[in-house]
Amino acid sequence: MKARQLVNAVQRYGRGGLYTVSRMKAEEQLFYGSTAEAQAAATSAASRMEVMSRLPAPRLRFESYRSKYKRLDFLPFYGGGRGHDSKLLCLDSAGSAILCNADGRSLQPVPNLNEPKGVSPASFSIPRTDAIDPKRAEALYVLSRSAPSRNSFTFEVLVYGEKTWHWVVLPPPPYVNDPLYDSTFIQSYTLLGDGSTICISSPEHNPVGTYCFDTVSRKWEKAGRWALPLYGRAEHVPELSNLLFGIADKSPHYLCALDLSNLDGAPKVLSDWPDLDPPQGWVQIRSSLLYLGARKFCITKIFDIGDQDTEEVTSGVAAVFTGVEMICGASGMEVVQDGSSELQMVRHKSFVSYDGIECVL
Repeated sequence: MKARQLVNAVQRYGRGGLYTVSRMKAEEQLFYGSTAEAQAAATSAASRMEVMSRLPAPRLRFESYRSKYKRLDFLPFYGGGRGHDSKLLCLDSAGSAILCNADGRSLQPVPNLNEPKGVSPASFSIPRTDAIDPKRAEALYVLSRSAPSRNSFTFEVLVYGEKTWHWVVLPPPPYVNDPLYDSTFIQSYTLLGDGSTICISSPEHNPVGTYCFDTVSRKWEKAGRWALPLYGRAEHVPELSNLLFGIADKSPHYLCALDLSNLDGAPKVLSDWPDLDPPQGWVQIRSSLLYLGARKFCITKIFDIGDQDTEEVTSGVAAVFTGVEMICGASGMEVVQDGSSELQMVRHKSFVSYDGIECVL
C-alpha cells in the first residue's frame, strides 16, 4: 500500500466563520526521500521545526452564515480506495451539511442532520456492501462526543439511497439513558480491525468505560469499564501487526501503540515514542493522528504559545505537522510477530504554521 500523497489542511481565519481547505503534499513536505536520510537528520537536529511560510492555495472556501456559533466542523468521508481522500463533510452548529470534494473543487448539498452533533463530533467512514451505486458505496457515521442533554446525544449515518443522500438515525450508546452519566464525554474512538465495529471510550476517571457498535446488526455492546489510554481518533494499522496507534491521553502526549485484538480487559500501551519536543512555554491544546499508509503517519499538534512578538506569529496559536515512519526491527525489514517490542519510530520533518490551522484530515 502506497502512502497518501496529499492531505487536507483546514484553516480558520480569526474567530469568524471563514474557513479554507488546502491540499498539502505530505510526502514532499513531511518526509525525507528515504528512512536512512531521516535517521541521519534526526541525529543532528532532533527537535528542529521549520516554519511553513504559507499553505498551498486553497481549494475550497467556506463561511458560516450563523450570527452565533460560527464554528464549522470538517469530517473525512474517505473509503473506496486510492484517490478517494479528498471528500469531506462540512457541518455547522445547527446541523446544516454540505459534501465537498477538495480535489475536484465541487460541492454537493446533503440533508441537514436530524440533530446537531456539537463540537468536533466523532465520525467513521465505512464501505457498504449493499450500496445501490458502486461510486457511493460508503457510509459516514457521525456521533456526538458530548451533549447538553440526553435527548440530544444523537447518532446518525449518511447513506446514498436510490437517488439521493439521506440520514438514518441510529440508537445512541446505552449509557445515554442513564441520568448518572449526563456529563459523559467520548475521549477516544476508532474503527476496529473487522472494519464494521465502532469503538468509543470515555475518560479513565469516568465509570462509563468502552462500548462497541456493530454497524451490521446496529447494536451496542459494552466492552468493559476500562478506558482506552488515548485521545481523539485512533488508527488501526493491519500492516503493523494489527496494532492500534493513537496519541496518549496523558502528558507528554506521545504517539503510542496498543493491542486491541482482545476486548476482555483493559489494553496496555505496548510502546510509545516522543514525536516532538516543543519549545518551552508552549501548551498543547489538541492533537490528531492521520495514517497515510506505507507505515507513515502525520501528527498534528495545536499549541497555545502565548504572546510572541515576531513577524511570523499573527495569533497566539501554532500548529506543528510532523511526519513519522514506523519500521520493524533494527534493519527495518523484520516482521513483528508479537506486540510492538521490535517497532521503532523514525521521525522525518516537522513544520510549524501560525496561520490558524484547525485540523488536518
